Amino acid sequence: MKTKIYINPAFSHLFDFIRQVPDNFENSGELLHTGRNEVRKVSISGQDIVVKYFKRITWANRLIYATLRKSKAQRAFENSRKLIRSGINTPMPIAFVDIYKKGLLYQSFYISDFIELKPLNELLEQPIGKSEEGLRAFAHYSYKLHRLGIFHNDYNLTNVLYTQTNGEYDFALIDNNRMEFRAYTKRRGLKNLRRLNLPVDKLGIIGSEYANDSQSNSFRTLMTMLFFQIQFKERKYIKNLFKNFWGNNHQLKKQNVN
Repeated sequence: MKTKIYINPAFSHLFDFIRQVPDNFENSGELLHTGRNEVRKVSISGQDIVVKYFKRITWANRLIYATLRKSKAQRAFENSRKLIRSGINTPMPIAFVDIYKKGLLYQSFYISDFIELKPLNELLEQPIGKSEEGLRAFAHYSYKLHRLGIFHNDYNLTNVLYTQTNGEYDFALIDNNRMEFRAYTKRRGLKNLRRLNLPVDKLGIIGSEYANDSQSNSFRTLMTMLFFQIQFKERKYIKNLFKNFWGNNHQLKKQNVN
């Protein structure tokens, strides 16, 4: 068993806690999310932090992340530092912990600061009368990210947090392990919006503001956004069909063997 720990020097005082994260995770703090990954909020030395456990790793990825690619935890840490250097708000990265067993990635944890912001879907899924200004602010924020060459590859309404003060909106990015930093093109920017699960009227507001910022035609901008959304949903549907087909066939074979 081999353990790789990297700690942001500003949080070196948390070393003893961080090295025990793998052993204590299941019984620590408050559970915020569970699914493919598990997220817990923990208070340590008067500070609230978030520990994310990437608990579902395929056997192929266990090998890939041990040999060819950085783990999700390490990428989340490094991408978050890049965002902060670019002036983009995100929870301060504290550490990552990767554990290897028999040459494969066995466990992976990412630790960050906790920020008291709300998921953006709580705002943008409200009726337009209550969400229009937020939609416009989010469009400007998205264009700013893209012009900076920042493309979050899971850019959806739960991976963007927001706060509103005196009518002004501030945003922050989370789940930063899947990101690209590359040159801006309008096509690349609009494609990055394909995961926004919103009705056409709300997408129209985002598209209109994005078009204004990029000095483009509003109608063409919206049509391009819709094209990428439809394409994304079709590919996701086909992928799920194959997964279900493979899973059902595998289950039938197991039953036949038994």
